[in-house]
Amino acid sequence: MKVSKIFYCFLIVFLVTSCKKYVELEPKGKITPTTLEDYKLLINNNTVFSLCYGTNDFLTDDVSFLSSELIDKLSSDPLLRVYKWDADFYNANDDDPEWNLFYKQIYTSNVIIDGVSNLKNADEREKNKLIAQAKVHRAYAYLCLINLYAEQFVAASANTDMGVPLLLIPDINQSLKRASVAMVYDQILDDLNSSIGALPEIAVSKTYPSKVAAYAILARAYLQMGNYEGAAHNANLALSIQGSLLNLNDVAAMAPPGFPFPGFFMPASMDDPEVILIKSANNQDAPLSLSPELLNLFTDADLRKRLYTFNGPDLGSPEGTYYAYFAPLERRQVGPRVPEMMLIKAECLVREGKYEEGLDVANQLRRNRLLPAGFEPLTASNKEEALRKVLEERRRELFGRGFRLFDLKRLNLEAEFAKPIKHPLKGDTLILQPGDNRYIYPIAKKLTSMNEELLPNPR
Repeated sequence: MKVSKIFYCFLIVFLVTSCKKYVELEPKGKITPTTLEDYKLLINNNTVFSLCYGTNDFLTDDVSFLSSELIDKLSSDPLLRVYKWDADFYNANDDDPEWNLFYKQIYTSNVIIDGVSNLKNADEREKNKLIAQAKVHRAYAYLCLINLYAEQFVAASANTDMGVPLLLIPDINQSLKRASVAMVYDQILDDLNSSIGALPEIAVSKTYPSKVAAYAILARAYLQMGNYEGAAHNANLALSIQGSLLNLNDVAAMAPPGFPFPGFFMPASMDDPEVILIKSANNQDAPLSLSPELLNLFTDADLRKRLYTFNGPDLGSPEGTYYAYFAPLERRQVGPRVPEMMLIKAECLVREGKYEEGLDVANQLRRNRLLPAGFEPLTASNKEEALRKVLEERRRELFGRGFRLFDLKRLNLEAEFAKPIKHPLKGDTLILQPGDNRYIYPIAKKLTSMNEELLPNPR
């Protein structure tokens, strides 16, 4: 009986029968949640809320397909289209799984927020917590959508730049006209700030939003907006609640001599002191073949390279292929983590002119990432040099976690960091220039053809 109730509760969430289809889902039946426990079942749906993007690293300079065999293997895979920055990533009748995922999360959140708000005779504290958790999930989904499918936030044009549909109630007949980038960010900030008071500092499970998660997502959002004061403030708040690091020396020491995959001994995400909120890449098996440019940023003493990559030819993959052995059989974690907060703090300190303090924060992280014998602290003689070194450390620490595309988009606004991306492809070199429209994901033709008001992205 309980399984049946869960099943039908989820069906109402995914019921989309209107001609305005922002996700492609077939109706199977429905039942309306009526109690607080029903809505808790919805927030517990980790197959929806704990997943995230997984393709965006393939657009960046962190990935190079050097193997013709791998390219041939991916010849009909959307990942190769992403890598080539094609005009369309999916065929005319195909769904975009990432767009669908985020709007499932948004729709489910809206069902919870609307339904719980109208419940009678339910504990107000529990109601407010559940609403707050749903708001955090909604904010996170919109932060992903706006950075994948819209232009980089620029204050001067954000009010007119085209964002994504802003859907805030569980109504399948809403307009799918794209809200501005500014409107979407305003909603993200409002959802997060309004949720903090009702959330526990640390959740009972890392699949549930908490105060520290809300602060961490705020820090990420403000960083993307170029609001370094807001980013630093919220990163510090997050670190004041959760600031422990995992020393990779301890993990490496657990592997027997000669063991080829020492990353196998990384703790599970739920037990990892660095994980703030579990959000897992939705394509764990994708061959994230790392670029020589990225690999050259690591010294031999850097345990991140040892734990997160392997020499692939022995297993039929190109050398340097990244595999996420954060824990056996787990997905790559792309949600907020302690190291991300430290790097946001470091970058903001440097940008503020406190570059020695910023480097000190980055070096705290590095001491837990490098072999002691090979550790050399980052130093700089000026703000510009310090900023470059902190950003390189950010790239080393966060590779494979989906951040590089977002960093490239925001850093392309600064002349000293703007750079073309070069992708090798069977003897040719594809080049993506800074500011090119192809930094932005195309909206699937299946969606734009069904909804005339859903305007496509220029390519």
